[in-house]
Amino acid sequence: MSFLEPWILLGLAAGVFQALRVAGQRALAQRTDAQVQLSAWSAALARCLFGLPWAVLILVVLIAIWGPPVGFSGLGPGAHPGPNPNLSLDPGLRSVRLLGLPTDFWLWTLGAALLQIAATLQQTLLLSQRTFAIGVVYVKTEVVVVALVGSTPFFAQYLSGLQWAAVLVSVIGVVVLTRARLPGEIGSVWDLRSAWLGLSGGALLAGTSLTLREAGLILVAEGVVVAQPVSPAVAGMTTLVALLVIQCIVVIGVMALRDASEFARVMRRLPPMAFTGFLSALGSAGWFIGYVMAAPALVKSVGQVEFIAAIVLTFVFFRERPSRTEWVGMGIILISILMLLLSTL
Repeated sequence: MSFLEPWILLGLAAGVFQALRVAGQRALAQRTDAQVQLSAWSAALARCLFGLPWAVLILVVLIAIWGPPVGFSGLGPGAHPGPNPNLSLDPGLRSVRLLGLPTDFWLWTLGAALLQIAATLQQTLLLSQRTFAIGVVYVKTEVVVVALVGSTPFFAQYLSGLQWAAVLVSVIGVVVLTRARLPGEIGSVWDLRSAWLGLSGGALLAGTSLTLREAGLILVAEGVVVAQPVSPAVAGMTTLVALLVIQCIVVIGVMALRDASEFARVMRRLPPMAFTGFLSALGSAGWFIGYVMAAPALVKSVGQVEFIAAIVLTFVFFRERPSRTEWVGMGIILISILMLLLSTL
């Protein structure tokens, strides 16, 4: 296998865009004048509403290049031509279609949409109280949960010995990070709130990755059944567009019920939110297409290049310097990322 495999390149690109997007989310969460103060729901709105037009544009371009019915190739390890049989719905229910797509596709996408909204809220709360680089590392425990849950018979994405070793090393790194002292709070060793927000956010993102993979593979399987194979790129982007539409409906509805006046404040910060949505669409495109090509645990392990990009952003834009203990924890997690990458070669 080569470092130039399509799913590897997609994971690398998605990781860089993800780091930039998280930085944008943090800027949205920072306290400003009361008239433009935005909630965590606004960060979720920036990702889905402002990312949707770009996702649609990418999908249109992919269809224009390959067309909906094309032969698919470039599938990596852990990929299969359809969803896990253990996760399939009753054939009678699958025959019910919405907008030309099967019911189980919409159910998996709905589950992923709700999980990702919850993860975005958790991540925004975390980044508003913790240093940027450390916040990202907490959230990146997602790869551990993806590996653990994906290796169960339910998803049947089994790991090698080296990959399991990498998971254990990653857990050690997270434990070291939780011992870092909070700035300005002498005697505080365990930052339980940050650990909870980060670890739970990572678990929510892991669930999102696994459910998105099943949704995308359902579209691939549909193409195989009718002898018109669907490109992983088209399947992944179709899933992304469907997910963003669902999220727009949910987030706008919740914001309207909570505080409708926040929409006016959102419009006053339109440029940064539009930029965040743009980066989100680019990063999500890499993740979603990659999930159809290879197991999420492998795509996410490559996408941990986001960790390195986050450190660069920390020094360049936020001027935040992690403590010695935090550097040790991040170094341990970086080793686990390299182990996961080597295990795929």
